[in-house]
Amino acid sequence: MLVKILIYAASVVVVLALTILIVVITSKTKKLNKTSEVLYELLPLLNCKECGRKDCAEFAEHLSKGKTYPDVCPYLTGKNYIRIREVLKHERKVHFDTVAFVKCKGGIDCKNKFKYIGDNTCSSKNLQHNGDKFCPFACLGCGDCVNACKYGAISISKKGCAIVDKEKCVACGECISACPNHLIEMIPNKKFVEVVCKNSSEDSVVTRNCKVACTHCETCIVACPVGAIKMVGGLPKIDETKCIKCGKCVAACPSHVISRI
Repeated sequence: MLVKILIYAASVVVVLALTILIVVITSKTKKLNKTSEVLYELLPLLNCKECGRKDCAEFAEHLSKGKTYPDVCPYLTGKNYIRIREVLKHERKVHFDTVAFVKCKGGIDCKNKFKYIGDNTCSSKNLQHNGDKFCPFACLGCGDCVNACKYGAISISKKGCAIVDKEKCVACGECISACPNHLIEMIPNKKFVEVVCKNSSEDSVVTRNCKVACTHCETCIVACPVGAIKMVGGLPKIDETKCIKCGKCVAACPSHVISRI
């Protein structure tokens, strides 16, 4: 008799479990549209709620409607993040107002003052006389920022400088913390021109040894017809609210420090 009761109880538990599973699956299917389903499969499916939604299904739905961003999920892999960005870009559901920008393009155009031997990291290299470049504000090219970016948005160019892929950047700021020379800043995504240098020093050693260093000549200020540029902290600063995108500052800069972006 006891055996029959146990078998009956086990059967009831199995039926209840299957019923709950069917309800959950049906509820997810009803809730998710086609885009949401694609996004849902790319999520970690942990239902941890750290994104502020009750589960991954709801997070996927909000992603598809442009109500949240993929970087809100702390457990999303870089590979799947890129795939989600591609889906959202196709659906025109995501846009970031700011983007990381590396304010140096020296690389091989900035001479080395000594041959560095040690760990191939910017932080280690920077401990030796502020790095091996004559400019103390130069990109050291070891890729600490590359390693910090989990979205694959940063790479080292052939010239030896870090560059940011605007299409992949999510403005998380991890690269900013990783750069020992504080060369990476967030700038408006729609900005037309920018000063690509952090050399605020008046030391002529820098300008003699770097072809693309700011010389503080203020030629760009004179060239700007609307007064959108002024010197701040030893460097030209462009006010994007005044800039009319004429490009005259770009043409006037003798060191090609100001660039279209």
